[in-house]
Amino acid sequence: MLSKASESSFPALFYSEKRLETKNSFYIWSGTYKDPTSMKHYLYILFLLFLLLPPINAQKVGLVLSGGGAKGLTHIGIIRALEENGIPIDYIAGTSMGAIVGSLYAMGYSPDEMEVLLKSDDFKRWYSGSVEEKYIYYFKKNPPTPEFINIRISLKDSLKNVKPQFLPTSIVDPIQMNIVFLQLFGQATAASKANFDSLYVPFRCIASDVYNKRALILKKGDLGDAVRASMSFPAMFKPIEIDSILAYDGGIYNNFPVNVMRDTFHPDVIIGSAVSANPGKPKEGDIMGQLENMIMQKTDYSLPDSLGILMTFKYDDVNLMDFQRFDELHDIGYKRTIEMMDSIKSRIHRRISPDKWKLSDWRIRAIYRISVSKE
Repeated sequence: MLSKASESSFPALFYSEKRLETKNSFYIWSGTYKDPTSMKHYLYILFLLFLLLPPINAQKVGLVLSGGGAKGLTHIGIIRALEENGIPIDYIAGTSMGAIVGSLYAMGYSPDEMEVLLKSDDFKRWYSGSVEEKYIYYFKKNPPTPEFINIRISLKDSLKNVKPQFLPTSIVDPIQMNIVFLQLFGQATAASKANFDSLYVPFRCIASDVYNKRALILKKGDLGDAVRASMSFPAMFKPIEIDSILAYDGGIYNNFPVNVMRDTFHPDVIIGSAVSANPGKPKEGDIMGQLENMIMQKTDYSLPDSLGILMTFKYDDVNLMDFQRFDELHDIGYKRTIEMMDSIKSRIHRRISPDKWKLSDWRIRAIYRISVSKE
């Protein structure tokens, strides 16, 4: 179609090779973009328009793991099912046993490696308190002697400065656990420079400050100390001091840290695994039940549909230390996740190839963890 313009008003950036001239006007048959200065001007405008476009970010997924002692082995089955189906895990937050599983995954442990570790004799010594022979210092042993009996008599009052202690500080001796945690988490702490955001998967660990009656959100420091504090259930495990605060089990004030995940990482979708419930009415002979009622504050185990997907598991016959039931509890978590996979995939559209974890990504994972192999 022909367009008509006056010669004086015709833009300099257009010029016609074919035109039909009249007295004061001409017809432009075709225009060609020729002026390099104007070209830069238009490219600059396009660049500004590009900057004004809203940012396009990949969908981010957060995983929240509750506490619950041995019931937390369910979390490993969930992680396995998610990985096999290419569901990404971009952030992770956990309390108590959820902090153990979450920290291992944040360090780069695969579900297979977690299984090997949690079935090992080393892990049994964590929760039993038994100490390996090689770690019993020679000066704590009685020296070898041919004497049948040895009686020492002292004229000093040896009981003068001794304070009587009728109860142990904890049921489980923490010596073996402290040694293993130093070995297990030391490399990850060094590699991340004590910043939990710099782990293989950014991580938050929940502990409790019983003096100030509040939850502690641990995001930096020694990773082993953070996990050790998060699982220090009163009377069962001795607490540790972090930043001059005596830190106990995170489940006391926040056993399902959905709020921490939401407020810290702002994921698009949250997957929650709740294997615990608020303590029920204690029975007369149930000492642990009475202790839980006295110590544990009520936790909100809900997860609104607008935030993500909740998987709730109810166990009536699983005790705090039933870690020998790994296969059973793992399979429950795995099967439930597979059953819900269609719903999960409808909410989470982003995928990561399972081969990413098995092949190329192992080099990145290896930075943060010690190797685990079956013996």
